[in-house]
Amino acid sequence: MASTKYYIQSKKQSAPIYLRFSDSTKFNIKRKTGLFINPSSWSTATNYPIAKDETTKSIKSKLLKLESFVIDNYNEANSTGKNIDGKWLENIIDKFFNRANLSNPFETIFGTIDYIIENAHIRKNGKGSIGLSYNRIKGYKNLKVVLAKYNNEKDIFIKSIDRVFINDFANWLLKDEAYKVSTANKKISDLKGVCFEAESHGIAINTQLRHIKNLTENRKETVIVLNRKELDKIERTKIENKSLANVKKWLLFGCEIGQRLDDLLNITEQNITTSKNGKFRVVKLTQQKGNKKVEIPLNPTAERIIKDGLPYKISKANFNLYVKKLCKKCKIKEEIEHWAMDPETNRKKFKVYKKHQLITGHTCRRSFASNYYGQMANSLIMQVTGHTTEKTFLKYIGKSNEDFTSLIYSEMLNSFK
Repeated sequence: MASTKYYIQSKKQSAPIYLRFSDSTKFNIKRKTGLFINPSSWSTATNYPIAKDETTKSIKSKLLKLESFVIDNYNEANSTGKNIDGKWLENIIDKFFNRANLSNPFETIFGTIDYIIENAHIRKNGKGSIGLSYNRIKGYKNLKVVLAKYNNEKDIFIKSIDRVFINDFANWLLKDEAYKVSTANKKISDLKGVCFEAESHGIAINTQLRHIKNLTENRKETVIVLNRKELDKIERTKIENKSLANVKKWLLFGCEIGQRLDDLLNITEQNITTSKNGKFRVVKLTQQKGNKKVEIPLNPTAERIIKDGLPYKISKANFNLYVKKLCKKCKIKEEIEHWAMDPETNRKKFKVYKKHQLITGHTCRRSFASNYYGQMANSLIMQVTGHTTEKTFLKYIGKSNEDFTSLIYSEMLNSFK
């Protein structure tokens, strides 16, 4: 008599659930169900999930229904003399979960990602123009790598992406892979986006996807900036080392013109010209992200920093390496609880660091925005930094709506003077 049995083999946080189907001496086959569970939620006594929450209850319900589905299809197949083997069981499991044929690339996550990447040059981007950026394409490629690792190098059917899958994937990202919450949210958002792309090509997706919210971060992360006092300290510190002196110049200049590191390090004398009225000089460039053309006036501090010319060319990797050494030498040593890369795990770790350990090329743009906040209109700062909404700008510099309200009130009071 045919019988089914579920079991798990892995001790990882997201263990795949297997179905063993056997009938005396006729056959004994097993296949993955496509469902995953934390081993702590699995009962070896019953060979079912321990129904202790909504997720495990849902998994158990699906397994019970799948069991009946397999037996029913076996009885039908057996009566017509069909061959019962691993492929047959795999097809029945796919049929139960409405997983379709791989011949349509949009049926699967990897197939849809490949389509997005292959057509990146003609896709509309977030700015409304045509063509995905290098970083956006890189993000899709990385999502595919991460999902392949999560699912043991196997593709994933679009229709199998539901709340249970997302919850398990999120747990794996946070616990097994030690991703930050913000990074995990980005991966999940991109995964949902891939599903919506498949939907636009006629693939039915799980209705739960549109109601899955972002994970919440309980630990508030301090925005890392160099304030005016710290920048003065760095400028006054005498640096003999040529590489550190060069990165010092880039850092101070970057904090006065507020550009991303990719754009900052590509500035040459050809980018610097005189304003139309001839009263000051400006940096003219096209920002790589968003392809936005900007003109940044050089204030007296910026002019002083580059009075002997621009610093020499340096790579992003060397900038991020030397800038930490520079700030350590300048005694930028405030202790801050923050995320930073752990070289042993190659993942970011949340703990107390010295501030000089947290300085990167991104500090330039953030310091500019933070130091000029309240001194210039937000719209003008955003014109330099490239932010498109005030909400994202305020979040970028760690300001809340309450901070913004206080600033409005101050400005209103000034109008009465």
